[in-house]
Amino acid sequence: MKPLIGICANYLSDDAVGISAGIGAKNQEWQLLADDYIVAIERAGGVPVILPITEDIETLTPLLQKLDGILFSGGSDIDPYFYEEYPKFGLGAIEPKRDVHEVRLARKVLSEMTIPVLGICRGMQLLTVATGGKLYQDLASQKPDGINHSVPKSIRHHGFHPVRIEISSILYDIFQGEELRVNSFHHQAVKELGKGFKATMIAPDGIIEGMEWEEPNRFVVAVQWHPEMMEAQVDTVRPIFNALIEASKMTGVAIELLPSAETIA
Repeated sequence: MKPLIGICANYLSDDAVGISAGIGAKNQEWQLLADDYIVAIERAGGVPVILPITEDIETLTPLLQKLDGILFSGGSDIDPYFYEEYPKFGLGAIEPKRDVHEVRLARKVLSEMTIPVLGICRGMQLLTVATGGKLYQDLASQKPDGINHSVPKSIRHHGFHPVRIEISSILYDIFQGEELRVNSFHHQAVKELGKGFKATMIAPDGIIEGMEWEEPNRFVVAVQWHPEMMEAQVDTVRPIFNALIEASKMTGVAIELLPSAETIA
């Protein structure tokens, strides 16, 4: 059977998306997801399932029990409250409802489940924050000597800069090489890794572009760039979705309680 892959939805408290499309009402909030995520998972052989943001994380338990893998998707900035900082100049729009939900979800998935995990852009930042790490709130102001990582008006599949991949890593096994060109649509980045993660993909200016779980025999991988935007046009990035699907096929039982659920809380 094809594995079920949960993909976290984006959340917008702004009513503009619905009104501009002619399908919404004033002050209506939205949950949505870019089609690239759906297509990438389906093309790799998985069954995409969009996970909603809920007020109570336990509402999702019946669904989580059926999942074989999960993808934490991109989106808005994360409230620096979650990594014990005050807002700095350059911080973009935040969605507190999504932040609360996904921090709880990430902790649950990492502590109480054994399913494979893939984080993309915000998803990588979310996994970092959920495990006690910290972020650069705005690279332009906090790392002005670095390269420009935020080029939102560019072609989405264009590789803007190379990244170096650590040889002894899952990402090296996936991409079969020490270097890869990636796109760039982020102005935040990991400043301090969360507990249990190691950096395995680095940009020329030292920014962490990929990380993975130190625990052996578990697929928990995250990248700061957007492979879902590239995979239709760039064959070299497609293997990351194939790897998620293959790992998900080996999940067996979706939820399995681990000895200690407090290790990353």
